[in-house]
Amino acid sequence: MFRAVDHQKLMGKLRESIADPRVLKLILKYLKAGVILPNKCYEDTDKGVPQGGPLSPLLANILLDELDHELEKRGHPFVRYADDFVILCSSPRAGQRILTSIKSYLKKSLKLIVNETKSKVVPLSEATFLGFSIVHRKIRWTEKSQKKLKAEVRRLTQRTRGHSPVKVIADLRAYLRGAVNYYVIGIPFGDIRNLDQWLRRRMRLYYWKQWGRPRTRRRKLLKLGVGRDEVHKASRSRKGHWRMSQMSLVRKAMTNSWLEEQGLLSLEKQWCSIRYPDGSKGSKG
Repeated sequence: MFRAVDHQKLMGKLRESIADPRVLKLILKYLKAGVILPNKCYEDTDKGVPQGGPLSPLLANILLDELDHELEKRGHPFVRYADDFVILCSSPRAGQRILTSIKSYLKKSLKLIVNETKSKVVPLSEATFLGFSIVHRKIRWTEKSQKKLKAEVRRLTQRTRGHSPVKVIADLRAYLRGAVNYYVIGIPFGDIRNLDQWLRRRMRLYYWKQWGRPRTRRRKLLKLGVGRDEVHKASRSRKGHWRMSQMSLVRKAMTNSWLEEQGLLSLEKQWCSIRYPDGSKGSKG
């Protein structure tokens, strides 16, 4: 919906509460600034608001304030954040009627086009909102949210990025601290434990790839306290990197404690500190 915002309609709404023409002029420049596409080409922005821009959620709230009042007037229970909203109803038939009516209202009154692929009538158990869903009366993060988080971790731990493990771990900390803080309300303990194990394996994989040559691996493993006989076998192993990252010898060298000493975030500890700040649930190992 951000891409479909009509600038004239939005500026009209802003003029109702902003008297300073300088502020209005700055906002219009922000809207008309254009964007740089992934292929490095410039594109004018004759409509819409920049996605990811700091002003975009605020501008969306200002424009969609009319929608809130309209839904309240019609007596529909709803929840909305920026351009993402869910309307509750009593039956699929009522849902279809409301969907058709609201799409028409948005088009005529606010000049907004609803995304047809994302807008649908579903049971509450299948509805998602801001990356969450309700499962057996409990809030859970969606499968799509999990895949999104893992995809970003894979990107950050790609060897082709050409960064040192120190830089990779710093990037992971910055991303995962925010991501877990956001999703924590919907992540079961079992999920966070599995995610922690997978994250450590990704970092062992990264280190193993970084060490590259057999002589480097031999030197590193010896330094981490692995016996010489075991080191000889592991350093010249022809097993793939992903299999090696799970080998007992590699795990013995790069222990959980060692990885944490390097700066790798413990997602389990973060989860526990947020969900149980009084320490009532201890770490499960």
